[in-house]
Amino acid sequence: GLTEEQAKWKPSEATNSIFEIVNHLIFYNQRYLNRFKDIPNEKNKDNNTFTNREKLSWDAAVKRIQNIMSEWTEVVREAGENKLDNMALELAHLTIHTTYHTGQIIYIRKWQGTWNPQDGVNG
Repeated sequence: GLTEEQAKWKPSEATNSIFEIVNHLIFYNQRYLNRFKDIPNEKNKDNNTFTNREKLSWDAAVKRIQNIMSEWTEVVREAGENKLDNMALELAHLTIHTTYHTGQIIYIRKWQGTWNPQDGVNG
């Protein structure tokens, strides 16, 4: 429910915008998803995981993270118990990581006045 301008807003250069945080979540969730699916990841040449590596528009970035999270739901649902046991620590870490950054996004939206608590995270 944000415009690209709202997603790029940040209170200072020392902080990340919502768009930058979403880029970071795309990077890490895809990386862990590949690991879960036993797909090798490319070497990370750029240490700044908050950059828009894929040069996505805001709308495309939202669709990308939604698709990654939907794929996560499917692969976890279909995974065997051994796979889940073997990846439990990674899944716990990724869940905490994603939750932390989701909290940042909500905080920024509240700060800029674009958060409607009645809409929740879908607003």
